[in-house]
Amino acid sequence: MSKKVDIKLIALTITLLMCVVVPIVFWPDGTSKIINDFFHMMTTDFAWAFLLIGFGCTIFFIFIIISKYGNIRLGGEDAKPHYKGFTWISMIITSALAAGILIFGIVEWMFYVESTPFGIEPRSVEAYEMASAYGMFHWGFSASAFYLPASLAIGYMLWNRKGKSMKISEACSEVLGKEKMKNSFFKLIIDGVVTFCFVGGLLITVGLGTSVIGELIGDLFNVDNTLTLRITIIFAFCAFFIAATSKSIAKGMAKISNFNIYLALAFFLFVFIVGPKSFILNNVVMAVGTNITNFVKMSFYTDAVAQTGFIQNWTIFYWAWYLSLSISIGLWVARISYGRTFRQIAIGVTVCLPLACWLSFGILGNYGMGLEVNNIANFSEIAVTEGNNAATLAVLKTMPVSTVAIIVFIVLVFFNLATSATSVSTMVAMITSKNLQVNEEPNKWFKVLWGCIFMVLPVTILYLENAVEELNILGIMQSMTSLFGVPLFFVNVILIWSAVKAIKTDYKNNKLKI
Repeated sequence: MSKKVDIKLIALTITLLMCVVVPIVFWPDGTSKIINDFFHMMTTDFAWAFLLIGFGCTIFFIFIIISKYGNIRLGGEDAKPHYKGFTWISMIITSALAAGILIFGIVEWMFYVESTPFGIEPRSVEAYEMASAYGMFHWGFSASAFYLPASLAIGYMLWNRKGKSMKISEACSEVLGKEKMKNSFFKLIIDGVVTFCFVGGLLITVGLGTSVIGELIGDLFNVDNTLTLRITIIFAFCAFFIAATSKSIAKGMAKISNFNIYLALAFFLFVFIVGPKSFILNNVVMAVGTNITNFVKMSFYTDAVAQTGFIQNWTIFYWAWYLSLSISIGLWVARISYGRTFRQIAIGVTVCLPLACWLSFGILGNYGMGLEVNNIANFSEIAVTEGNNAATLAVLKTMPVSTVAIIVFIVLVFFNLATSATSVSTMVAMITSKNLQVNEEPNKWFKVLWGCIFMVLPVTILYLENAVEELNILGIMQSMTSLFGVPLFFVNVILIWSAVKAIKTDYKNNKLKI
């Protein structure tokens, strides 16, 4: 066993995980307060930093699109892609967005009409207009741009520099040194932190997803959405890991990703047909226009004077979340993007992802908003008083053949969560394996092991929700994102620095043509 896996790296990762899990289990009240205090400090005192990082990633995307560096092809000039275009995009979308695009697509606007940005009066006409637009901003081009630098840097070091392993420290070799023992402790820390943050990056989607699925299943079978039910759903994820490992990435994940996309498109079409079509189309166009005219303002809005908390609870939370996912999604995108140019990857990640998000927010979100503004329902009050689980169920129950709609939504959320977790567990198994070639996959049992380990933190958070009365579980999960996002910023800096040095060296030595 020790010959195939990196025992030191696994031990470091589990130790870091236990440093979070143990305090939650034994001191839930005090731990939840510490987590919230840390989040408040990071999102208030360093809001400016998160916003500048997000805007900087957007500028980087534009640079790649218009510059000669967009012509760089992963694997070299003659490299051919491993996957067809639609399958490649599907794999990026399902692994990057998971269930968040579905859940937040339905409910996010509801919170914004009650807690508004820019000093807008709650529940006013302007509040509803800005609520629709702000959801698109939070899931727009700036959001997806967080994943691009790591995707390109890892991809170049992996395929063009012919990296010997999937370890992030290997991709940082131009800065850390290529000799095995040089900076070995620092390399171990980088890989340990990255692996630990992979676990945290899934917290929001798995935590929210299991709660929503539990709420919907509870309604279908007339049972309570208990801790036992939600943990059972997490065990179902583990069963999916075991089944998924019997297929290679190409045969398994590609097919499941395509299925997810087709089913989601069919569901969106159904919601559009049965929903207020005119309102949906008109409000989508207006929301796009609002994003265009207010993009810079939204990108730099720190709320320093009014201090309403909107920017901390949402924009900074999202930016921290995307930062915590940047390496894991970047590694996945790099792994499946052999034969693609930097420009193609930039379009796939920073254009196709936002368009998929906008489709979800535009149809699912405006379906509910259309009913509310026409006084048919009051979803925003449900969201604020009962939570996003109840609000999601309330929206789905207004649809024709609501039982079928609920079942389809459960399937979509489950498979989006499961495929995202499976892809990340595969990546972590690669990172923590020894002597694993780039085109090889880790042992089946090892992927299953990491898939199960990934479920420890969501289960712990569900326990915390059950142990602390009147706990805002969404707030706790939002708070924990900064724990994982901050250290990965520094890893991103080293990673990008290393890739830039490698590209400059290869170009100077005529090993790279642009």
